[in-house]
Amino acid sequence: MTASTWIARAKDRVELPRVSDSRLARNWIGVDFSGEDEARPARRLLPLLVLALVVALGVSALRIDLIRTRYAMASVLAEEKALIEEQRSLIVKRRQLRDPVELATLARERGFRPLSAGFSLPDPFAPSSNSIAPPYVTLPSMTAADGAPRNGGAWK
Repeated sequence: MTASTWIARAKDRVELPRVSDSRLARNWIGVDFSGEDEARPARRLLPLLVLALVVALGVSALRIDLIRTRYAMASVLAEEKALIEEQRSLIVKRRQLRDPVELATLARERGFRPLSAGFSLPDPFAPSSNSIAPPYVTLPSMTAADGAPRNGGAWK
């Protein structure tokens, strides 16, 4: 059996659909070959579209909230840096004011003079002798001028 006779017999067994000339003349771009002539009903797509819309709105709300949070964090960080700088300047000022040399200079500028005479007053809230508390001890007063205790007492 030759190839030409085999092809002739195969053509006889397989029936090819006959195509009319009017169909060949058509433009085949955009023609649906799936065989489904009915269109998809919109009722099946509506829940999917609503779900997609809800998800898109949720994602956009989340992104907006994240952006708002980032701006709030940036403003808080800027305020924190300003407060830290203010705290540093106040610490420096406090240390300057606690300096003994600076304190003496400020006192002289404002008219303070060294103590020339000091008096020790009794404590008006001293416990009475009939209480259970330990006996009241008076401590000598001392000035910065001479460093010796007042009231003629000695350190105990």
